[in-house]
Amino acid sequence: MALTLQSRIPLAPLTTLKCGGSAEYFAEVDSIEALEGALAFAEEKNLTVTILGGGSNVLVNDAGVRGLVIRPMFTSILYRTEGTDVYVESGAGVTLDALVADTVAKQLWGIENLSGIPGSVGAVPIQNVGAYGVEAKDVVHEVTVYNRDTKHAEKLSTVECAFAYRHSFFKTEAGKRYVVMSVTFKLSTLPHPRISYRDLKEYFKEDTAPSLEAIRTAVVAIRDGKFPDWHTVGTAGSFFKNPIISREVYEALQLKFPLVPGFAEAGGVKVPLGWILDHVLNVKGYREGNVGLYEKQALVLVKYGNASSDEVLDFAEHIRERVFVATGVHVEFEAVYIA
Repeated sequence: MALTLQSRIPLAPLTTLKCGGSAEYFAEVDSIEALEGALAFAEEKNLTVTILGGGSNVLVNDAGVRGLVIRPMFTSILYRTEGTDVYVESGAGVTLDALVADTVAKQLWGIENLSGIPGSVGAVPIQNVGAYGVEAKDVVHEVTVYNRDTKHAEKLSTVECAFAYRHSFFKTEAGKRYVVMSVTFKLSTLPHPRISYRDLKEYFKEDTAPSLEAIRTAVVAIRDGKFPDWHTVGTAGSFFKNPIISREVYEALQLKFPLVPGFAEAGGVKVPLGWILDHVLNVKGYREGNVGLYEKQALVLVKYGNASSDEVLDFAEHIRERVFVATGVHVEFEAVYIA
């Protein structure tokens, strides 16, 4: 498509939370030429640039987003086979679940545990997207990006992406100068079921070697039981990160709450925030006005009716404060606030 610049485009319909204001300027780009044109316009007008993907992990400010919002729409998918390895390069604008479905249909192992996640492929390395025992760092081979400083495309390795829990190089100040254009995944034709995650282990207790289709079906079914339908309800999925705390802080927390689970993680111990919300605060299904925590999964924030982004943010801050008062643990938002 030729570059089309628009103004005052509502962003709420482009997010799964379905709230927030408009973009001052907006452009969808599906080629490097269109991307360069959009960035040149922003540079000429001295505009801040915001990249918006599938909109499944963002909260847009009610006042809108100043500057230029760019939505990458690169949608090509290329497959390259080397022995039992298959490298799949997917455009950033491809819907993640559509890519997973295509790889499962082609009997390629690696990203089937990411089934059912809303959003686009471009967000996968940025967020180090993960679910049910698989993270981006496990399957991403390289990321093709546009460097806004050098004005050239580059390829970044997994090491250069600096993946961590729901974090990557792209979330740093230096990393924000890059626009993800495509992601290359390293998949395999050899069966490699990853079903050690608790929910999957329980689901497949009678089947130790499930097929790709069976794993995808199981993951979608488990997600459907935990998450609301984002097509009909405003939600950004898990709004909060599971906190990673030091071993000393975890041991102190255990003295107060002996049953609190913890999992070794780089930098300390990861504590399931859902457990704290369920067993310490008992806030599953808790609601204030038009915002609440989902009745089946307290990590999931839900927007009812016409709640504003300010209402969503105030509610999330309230939950974060309650967690800190009860446990002394600081909680970070997984959803990204853009203004």
